[in-house]
Amino acid sequence: MFNARLKSLIAIGLGALIATAAAAQDYPDKPVKFVLPFPPGGSADAVTRELADKLQSKGNGTFIIENKPGAAGNLATGQVVRAPNDGYTILVGVTGALVINPELYSNLGYNTQTDLTAISMLAQAPVVIVASRESGITSLKDLVQRAKAKPGELSYATNGSGTSHHLAGELFKQKAGIFMVNIPYKGTPGALQDIGGGRVDAGFLDLTASLPMIASGRIVALATTGATRPSALPNVPTVAEAGFPGYEAMTWISLVAPKGMKREHVAKLSGMVNAVLADDAFKKSTAAKGLEAAGSTPDELQRFIASESEKWRGVIRSANIRLE
Repeated sequence: MFNARLKSLIAIGLGALIATAAAAQDYPDKPVKFVLPFPPGGSADAVTRELADKLQSKGNGTFIIENKPGAAGNLATGQVVRAPNDGYTILVGVTGALVINPELYSNLGYNTQTDLTAISMLAQAPVVIVASRESGITSLKDLVQRAKAKPGELSYATNGSGTSHHLAGELFKQKAGIFMVNIPYKGTPGALQDIGGGRVDAGFLDLTASLPMIASGRIVALATTGATRPSALPNVPTVAEAGFPGYEAMTWISLVAPKGMKREHVAKLSGMVNAVLADDAFKKSTAAKGLEAAGSTPDELQRFIASESEKWRGVIRSANIRLE
């Protein structure tokens, strides 16, 4: 009887494994939609579109882009949280929407750590700290000395209140023991225009968008906020190299899905994405955009999101930032 039952269990187990493998093999059998919390254009949009093209060219299925900007990324995030968990609606999750907004907004109606399934990291980039030519600030040391000499007189531009760039500035202020006034803009272009025109002293800004004005000499790059120097600015020191060890603030782009997506589908999509990210041509193209292609396993991304949430929660509470 025992042997007969054992054989029965083995048969059932093998049947389940075969069914699971078949389900994973068939996925995706219809278009997969990547939902972006930004309008067309910009580095995240460009990287996602190139990823979609590469996935399709490798015969991995059909991938389409839906741009859904608004509410600091909360519209797109909420849409994906409420979408079917069949693996065909995927959020291009970024720093602000996944780990900053849950602390800033009290009535989101979802929890990004429990209502979404991690798939893979896509790319990372540091923030670049810049200064206007008219300010006379030529190094991060100059910036700190000026801020300490006249607390509150020095201003810095960001692409909005509560963004990852704003919080990178708040983290630096806490680390350096200085007080500067944040001037939030509705996006990076306006901030760059006013720094370049000498109307704002400094800024914590998007690296990709800032590169042309740095290259032309209209603004001065003081430091970048990653652990290492980005290939796009190899001669600019990191904040740690400039005298503030332990400081790091990265912006990042990832893929997450509604809670409950089948594990075999998660694993398959993650594997397909990471194969593209490992491609040398994709790495080079991503670097030209000021980003570093950076893959991960689903578990690694889940742990990273939890760690980032804890980090930025502390910064937000220390700075007493709140948005509604």
